[in-house]
Formats: sequence, C-alpha cells, structure tokens
Amino acid sequence: MARVYKKPLYRPVPTGARIVVKNGKKIAHWTVGGQECSAEYVETKNGPRIVVESEYFIARYTDATGRFRERSTGCRDQRAAEHKLNGWLREIEKVKAGILSQEEFEVGRRLAEPIEKHLVDFEQHLKAKGATARYIRETLSRIRKVCDGCKFERMADMTSTGFLRWLNRHEGMGPRTRNGYREVMQTFSNWAVKSDCLSSNPFQKVPKARESAERRHQRRALNVEEVGKLLQAAQDRPIHELTLIRKGTRAGTNGSKVRETVKTEARRLGTERKLLYATMIYTGLRKSELASLTVGQVFPDHDIPHLVLAAKDEKARRGATLPLHPELAAHLRDWVRDRSPSEKLFRVPGGLDKILNRDLAFAGISKRDALDRVIDVHALRHTHATLLAQRGVSPTVAKSSMRHSDVRLTLNVYSHLELGDIAEGVNRLPDLLGGES
Repeated sequence: MARVYKKPLYRPVPTGARIVVKNGKKIAHWTVGGQECSAEYVETKNGPRIVVESEYFIARYTDATGRFRERSTGCRDQRAAEHKLNGWLREIEKVKAGILSQEEFEVGRRLAEPIEKHLVDFEQHLKAKGATARYIRETLSRIRKVCDGCKFERMADMTSTGFLRWLNRHEGMGPRTRNGYREVMQTFSNWAVKSDCLSSNPFQKVPKARESAERRHQRRALNVEEVGKLLQAAQDRPIHELTLIRKGTRAGTNGSKVRETVKTEARRLGTERKLLYATMIYTGLRKSELASLTVGQVFPDHDIPHLVLAAKDEKARRGATLPLHPELAAHLRDWVRDRSPSEKLFRVPGGLDKILNRDLAFAGISKRDALDRVIDVHALRHTHATLLAQRGVSPTVAKSSMRHSDVRLTLNVYSHLELGDIAEGVNRLPDLLGGES
C-alpha cells in the first residue's frame, strides 16, 4: 500500500552525549550551540548509534511494472508529500491503462529531478568516452554557468527561450563563445535524451552564430622577414636584458657584470625560445602539443626527419607524424644531443603569450596591425599555413600538415594571403588579350 513516512536514519553518537533510560528506551542527550538535543540510542553491529528522522518525507509505492519503490518527495510537510505521491500514482495508473508508456513515465519522472544530479552521471559518461580532464572540467563549468544564469534547476526547466534570453543579455559575448555554450548545452541534452532524462533536445534549434562574419579576435600571420626578426629577438633578448644597465649614467646600455655561468644559462634560454618558435612555425604545432613532446619523440637523423605526436596529446586525439624542415632538423639534432629520451623537448612556459609580446616588441614588430589583427602564440600556427600557401603548396597537402578535417578551415581561417601574394598568382595567368588594348 502506498504511503509517505519519515525514514529513520542512524547517525554516530555525538561527542559528550549523556545516555539515560526512559520508559525502557535509551535516550542520548547532547548540546549543540547552547540548544539541548535528544534522540533514541541503539546498539548496532557497527557500534552505538542515535536514531533521527529524515528531513524529508519518503514515498513508498509499487510502480507499473510491479516493482517496489522508495523515493524522496523533497517535502517536509506531510500533506505536500502525500500530494506528490498521489501525482505519481496517477501517472502509474495511466501507464497501466496504456495512456502513457513506461518510457514516457520514466522521462517524466527524471524531468522533475535536479540538473545537478544528472551532471554527475554526465561526467561519468564523458570519462568513459575518454575525454580529457580539462575538457570535462570546462564543459561542466559552462553548463553550470548557463543553468545558474537561466535559473534552470530541474531538467524540465531547460528551454531554448530561456537560453536565448541569457545569451542576448550578454551583448559583449563573441560568436565563438556563444557557439561554445550552445555546443555544451546541446551535447548535455543529447546525452539526456539517450539516457531517457529528456524526451527531446530543447536546444536543437538554437541558431549558430556566424563566427567568420563576426570574428572579433582576428589573427595575422608573420611574413618571412618578421619571422627572421622574431627568431633573432628570441635568441638575443635574454642575454640583452641580463647585461642591461638599468640605473646611473649608463642606464639603457649593455655592460652589466654577470657571472659567466649565468650568461651561459641566458644564452641557452635564448636558443630554446628561438627553436620553440621555429618548431611551431615549421610544423604548425599548437602550444599544448609542443609542450607534450619529449626528446624521444623527435627523430632528426631519420631518412625523413620527423617528430611523432601522441594521440592523447593531439587536439583531435588521432596522433600525427610531422616532417621536419632540414634546417630545423639540424638545429634540433644539436639541441637533443646527449639528452634523455624522457626529457621534455622544450620547457614551454604557461605565460608564453606574454613572453612572445616582449619578443615582438624587442624585434620591432607591432602586435596589432592597421586592421586590428593580432599576433599571438596561435598566430604562429597561422603563419605555418600561410607560408605553405605562399609557396604554392596544394590545399590538400596544407590540410594534412595542419591536421584539419576540412580544407575550408585551412584556406579560409588559417591562410592569410596578402594582396601581393594574390597579385603574383594573377600575374601568372596567360595573356588572353593578345596584347590588344
């Protein structure tokens, strides 16, 4: 028979509790914050315990399949708990009568559950798929941010209207960020549909923002001359700043007395920064991918010099074998000589963008151009694609070198051909007018 009740809960005996016998029962008395508390005292196989009632009423009933169920009503008031139980019983009668399927009933039940409860299961799903800890952390953080902003507390609260309203309140949010929030909410909802927590994805028809038309953070590639200046600056700046005189009449000149061992370390740092930038430009590696490389993953003496990127460290999780330019291979050969295969190839600092900014300034290269396009660490990857295009490398080969799934991404986003490059290509066309005016 269906009923609601408060379930007895067994808790450890509070420290300092006094045990007295009243009407044949043992009662524990203790003080919390100046207030006297008491509860029944019992001996269990796990030791002495006090017995307290659950805060919320529990419902006991038999579902449409004949299975016994116990569920928390989430109600402290008995009449409210009984009302909720009656609602569940009505749904069970609909299932028995064939008006509602068992699957629809289960979805309806889960719709009333807190979103946070389902996020725990969703996290386990992502881990089982092999998602990285960083991806899981960022995905769950974005979902919680949307739910907090939209006041989504239960699965039934999630609506596209509320989500769009929240997006439109953030006028300064860029299209790529908007699409990121859209993607995680769709991913979570698709999982919820497959897990019978939702009947359909409420965010399926949320429009995707046009990133190409509204891209706010436009990067630009470096030209060959700028690359040369940057690499030279990366090598020279550590020793320059180390020997720079900062006070007195000779301030701003070099000549500060420094121990030779310190100078040697500064020169080594300069060489490392130069090779770090060069490797990113020659291979198109991302910062995180470069940071993952060890000495043992670089093969500069192979018939075709190359490096091997592990699948777990690549963005697409496919892994890659990337060829090395002969000049880069020669420099890396010296760099890795007599080093352990397990040692990191480069010490890639977390603040590499700030270091790059200082190297750009030292080289006399503006971070932003007249069109407000910027140079950052990821722009070195753009430089790789652009240099390939400038040298007439086919789009298919460039796509493979960039490890893109779509050649349009390589051509439209990463290849920054200037007017002079395009004019050179146009000038190669044959004379179709026969010299006539």
